[in-house]
Amino acid sequence: MAASIGLLAVATAACGGGGGSGGSPASAREGSGGPASSAPSASAPVESGGDGAPSVSSAPPSSTTPVRSAPSAGQSGTEQAAVASSRCTADQLGLSLSAPDAGAGNIRYDLRLVNKGAGACALRGFPGVSLLAGDGAIIGKPATREGEQLPAVTLAPGGTADVTLHTLNRGIKGSSCWAAPSLLRIYPPGSKDAMTLRTSKPVVCGDTFTVTAVRSG
Repeated sequence: MAASIGLLAVATAACGGGGGSGGSPASAREGSGGPASSAPSASAPVESGGDGAPSVSSAPPSSTTPVRSAPSAGQSGTEQAAVASSRCTADQLGLSLSAPDAGAGNIRYDLRLVNKGAGACALRGFPGVSLLAGDGAIIGKPATREGEQLPAVTLAPGGTADVTLHTLNRGIKGSSCWAAPSLLRIYPPGSKDAMTLRTSKPVVCGDTFTVTAVRSG
């Protein structure tokens, strides 16, 4: 009996050692390319919405390319040059008056302004023009504006710009005329200082006395 019991114990021990050396079958399959692991993948994280579902944005990516604004349509090259130059002042300008140009009852004179300064200057707009008697009194009324505003004119040293003075022949609009002037007084556009030119023209008739904007001479 004792021998039988000892023999059974040895057989049991042998069976236990064989199970330990074989290991767990499940463990053996995982280490040798068995079923895929259930661990999270290494893909990029997905942003989820408030209900836990993935949130996908449909908005296109914003552009970072700066947008250049176009130049203002109201600014021409002449205007920009005029801004860069200083305004012509009365003390740097000279004056001359052309002979009358008569036609169809109208009389026109070109009044020329010349830059006597050492640097460029600019003129834009309508000058103020009045006729003066010998004692400085104003004859009639200052010239009113005729025509539209024109682009600025930049005058290099010695450069010229013109305006036109306009009146009527006697009898075209009534029979009255103003007295002949002794002086022509001109305020350049934008200036509070006046210039004078000794002349007996124009003789204004029909209460018509106008001046145009400065244009290139």
